[in-house]
Amino acid sequence: MTGMSTAWHLSRQGVRVLVLDSVGVGSGMTAIQPGGVRTQWANPDTFTLATEAQDFYENFVERTGASKDPELVHCGYAFVASKPETLEALRATVDSQRAQGVDAKMLTPEELGEMIPGLAVDQILGGSFNGSDGYLNSPGAPVAGFADGAVRAGAEVLIAAVERIERVSDEWKLHLASGETVSVPKVVIAAGVKSATLLATLGVDIPLTAEPRHIFYSNPIGDRLIEPLVVFTDEHFAVKHLADGSVLASDLSPLDEGADTTEAAMRVKVAAKGSRLVETLSFVRFPVMVTGTYDVTPDQQLLLGAIGGLPGLVLACGMNGRGMMLAPAVGRVVAEAVINGDNSTVPVSMRPDRFADGAAGIREQMVI
Repeated sequence: MTGMSTAWHLSRQGVRVLVLDSVGVGSGMTAIQPGGVRTQWANPDTFTLATEAQDFYENFVERTGASKDPELVHCGYAFVASKPETLEALRATVDSQRAQGVDAKMLTPEELGEMIPGLAVDQILGGSFNGSDGYLNSPGAPVAGFADGAVRAGAEVLIAAVERIERVSDEWKLHLASGETVSVPKVVIAAGVKSATLLATLGVDIPLTAEPRHIFYSNPIGDRLIEPLVVFTDEHFAVKHLADGSVLASDLSPLDEGADTTEAAMRVKVAAKGSRLVETLSFVRFPVMVTGTYDVTPDQQLLLGAIGGLPGLVLACGMNGRGMMLAPAVGRVVAEAVINGDNSTVPVSMRPDRFADGAAGIREQMVI
């Protein structure tokens, strides 16, 4: 998704673009992401990109000429705290967002209980809420819209896996799994966690690791149970009633060493946690489990822009689960880095060189 947004932005500016995808457009992690779009972030740089991306999704068809609207619905996001320090961190985030004109607010347990039927108000201290945050009812539409728009502007898309990259003279030679090679003047690496593997073939090490995520879905339920997406920050649990009637639930807590990671065990765990936090979930069953992977950085912030000493090579990875959410804005930033040949328009907190000498950037606290 990030790569296709970048291709769209570049193509619109007259850059000749070749997209190489190992499986197909919209596959991989893009195919299984649920479609959340929010502006509630602790880091101001993330907030700025998220605001731009949300505005883009509001007018996606008009801006891209896509045939299908992603249908951004403003159901709202609620972040719930059960610890005093978490509540204060949410309050600080709300204060920062309100200073930038966002209608975020703090809610008491009772106010959250009115919004979320069955909420265990005796187990929480309060939370934050932004009613403008929401969900894409058609999360597959953006990548298709960007791809179609890029192709109309002259981009070419090939299904091919890149196994190795090398610098030859003033070009980049891409070695494909088929045995063929492709030479190009500039490269954008937007391959999720596999970006680290490709850079390793150049002798470059980036702090990017794979972190699994498991999402459970119920069968469609007619009566609406939970309208906002609710994140229990201290419980590492998220739940949302989707447009198709299914209920999404995810236990995001770190797994202890030796923990039972079978699907059956994880299903029992997510159902138990859900019913404890929201009573109405006691009657919901979750027969479907989907597993994906976040490409995670130490500070949970993006890796965008050029790497020193590698002219013409630009990163677009380290999304930490925000690929779809931030794609319209990230694609613009990366495209500008390609065209400008530097990181002048890349937020400092997201530049690859922030990890020089082992120094991490400001940690983004609101990754789920």
